[in-house]
Amino acid sequence: MNSNPRHGAALSQSIADQVSLQSLLVCWQREIAKSSETRLAIDTAKGRLDIQLAEPRHCGPPCIEHMALDAERRPTEAESLDLLLERLGEISPSTAPELVRRARSSRDRIAGIVRDRLTQPDDPVDFLAAEQALIFGHWMHPAPKALGGISVMEEHETTPDWRGALRLHALSVEAGLFAATQPGLARHLPGFDVDPGDGRMLLPAHPLTLDRLSRDPQIAAILADERIRDLGPVGPSWHATSSVRTLWNPDCAYMVKVSLPVTVTNSQRMNKRHELLAGALMAQRIAGLADRFGPMRLISDPHWLTLDLPGRSETGFEIILRDNPYRDGRGGQVVQVAALSAAPLPGRRSMLARAIGTHDPVQWFGAYMDVALTPLLRLYDQTGIGFEAHQQNALLDLSQGLPCRCDLRDNQGFFISEDMADAEQRTIPQLVYPRTEVEDALGYTLIVNQVFSVIHRLAKDGLVPESRALALLAAQLERLAIELPGHGGKLARRWLTEARLPMKGNLLTQLGGVDELHIPGERAPYVQIPNPIAAYARNMQRLEDVA
Repeated sequence: MNSNPRHGAALSQSIADQVSLQSLLVCWQREIAKSSETRLAIDTAKGRLDIQLAEPRHCGPPCIEHMALDAERRPTEAESLDLLLERLGEISPSTAPELVRRARSSRDRIAGIVRDRLTQPDDPVDFLAAEQALIFGHWMHPAPKALGGISVMEEHETTPDWRGALRLHALSVEAGLFAATQPGLARHLPGFDVDPGDGRMLLPAHPLTLDRLSRDPQIAAILADERIRDLGPVGPSWHATSSVRTLWNPDCAYMVKVSLPVTVTNSQRMNKRHELLAGALMAQRIAGLADRFGPMRLISDPHWLTLDLPGRSETGFEIILRDNPYRDGRGGQVVQVAALSAAPLPGRRSMLARAIGTHDPVQWFGAYMDVALTPLLRLYDQTGIGFEAHQQNALLDLSQGLPCRCDLRDNQGFFISEDMADAEQRTIPQLVYPRTEVEDALGYTLIVNQVFSVIHRLAKDGLVPESRALALLAAQLERLAIELPGHGGKLARRWLTEARLPMKGNLLTQLGGVDELHIPGERAPYVQIPNPIAAYARNMQRLEDVA
């Protein structure tokens, strides 16, 4: 632990500069330069910035070997970051200023969070620790810890970065303004055994949501005439999880996912009406899929509650209730992949290294693929259902040491191939997509975002070289390409043979100046990156023979 405040401030700023520059470089290299070369030469306002990267790393952020400005001096990481951000302003003068602001804000937030965490010991490897572990954010994003529309005090109280915990408000709502899958369900939340009054229903509200929406003229008028009454905060504290807006309490059968008037990375986090409907519909389907495809568990979002006002498809009070199987103290040893693969603070071990412990890392990685990769491809092969299994949506059960199950969460993550969707699923357009879009999303979220992040962390921790892990991944995909008779097998074969893989264009999304949730179909632009798996496919001819 670091006890010198001055040293801690300098170190935390240095770490924030380094992490922020690496995250921006990943996006720059893949989305703007469209190059996998180890050297970047970028013209900036102060001259040509030459950045020499270490040997190619296919599965993680680049390691900077050397930087030079006009071949004369080495700039600091902070200076290089600012030069790149200024260059973005020249590339896209209308939209880049907001991105630049977010990137700098993200860097400042990282510095503050790191400074705090340097004074604290590592948490145990468990559910709650993993939800609060993403201090560097999304390494494939130009502003990985950007958070807008929230004060410093509110951030400390309500975000996982500061281990925030909060109490929900109970709203007494006239029954005519209330809509839900089960009207009385809120009373099952801890502390919500209060009487809303005759002809009225209970609606939970996040304190930030209530504060911001009370300034909306329509909502303010309803509060003023007491069609909505704020009964105040009730019950115990809820822990903010890694998404910021999904709240967890170990004594509740549900997690609570709120609409939050806060901008996190690419969008303001609002529950859309179609998400409520999709969650309830897919909860019914999930029940029939249990244990059919291997050691995978789909965590359902079966219920919702909201304020229903004329002329508004959403009001901001939408609440999703997610099944909560993590009821053991701090949630048990079920941890999200994003936390496992995150970089540790200096001098500490990553959560992945601590989780592997004395186990054989190669065996651990094989068990991981058996639970996180194989069941999803089997699910897709047989049902046409894809799932956005990015790092934060995938949680590994480590209670037996090696991964023994993968839990997948978030009703925004379902997407069904239109040629296999049924009539009921088609009633929700945001559930059904062309097969090519489904497979692009699977390729990015499952392979590029999730599996590659684990491979990168294994290599960085000196546990399994990247080349060995990629060969193991190729072997797993080869087996699946032969085993699966339908589109799942064909997709595995594509990942083995095609020269490029899809990646979500987070920098392009930011430069587009559009909230991701307002993009048609809520699908951000994709770019293509080199596919490192193909070089390790050993049975290419055999795959072609069975195609």
